Amino acid sequence: MRPLCCLLVNKRSKMSTIFLHNSSHQNIMYSKLISVALVFADSLAPTGAVPNDKHLMARAPVSCDGFQPWQPNVAYAVGAPPVISNNQLWTAKQWSWSKVPDTSADEWTLNGPCITPIKNNVDCTPYSAWSKDKQYSENSKVTFNDHLWISVQWSSTNSPGDASGMWKDLGHC
Repeated sequence: MRPLCCLLVNKRSKMSTIFLHNSSHQNIMYSKLISVALVFADSLAPTGAVPNDKHLMARAPVSCDGFQPWQPNVAYAVGAPPVISNNQLWTAKQWSWSKVPDTSADEWTLNGPCITPIKNNVDCTPYSAWSKDKQYSENSKVTFNDHLWISVQWSSTNSPGDASGMWKDLGHC
């Protein structure tokens, strides 16, 4: 059995520790790194971090400014803008519905960890507030709870942010 490699991150000290876990269930500290680690383990493939039987060097941080958090109940297609999940930027490599990027390697590609702080506020000034008495066609934009929303299909009674998936959050105003 090959050793399983785990990367543990202490957010407070910003230190990372790599542990090798061998078949006798002993954890062996391998090394400490400041922020970037080289990780080997095909067993991490389900997380989307490492393809099977290959190694992956930690990706360089990327700017996530202007990109919005991943949302459940929203469909993402190839060519859709990248999304932020678990403080990392992801791009859909095929159509995806309600599958969290960092647990769906077959549907998402990791662009890299986000450089913080993230500045992703949107300009909401030209848009009116959502109203339960109004009907909205596909691609209508409204404000609701200090966020800008776009309808993904015709909607009348479904409010932005409900479980229907009728609205997609474009970001905080």
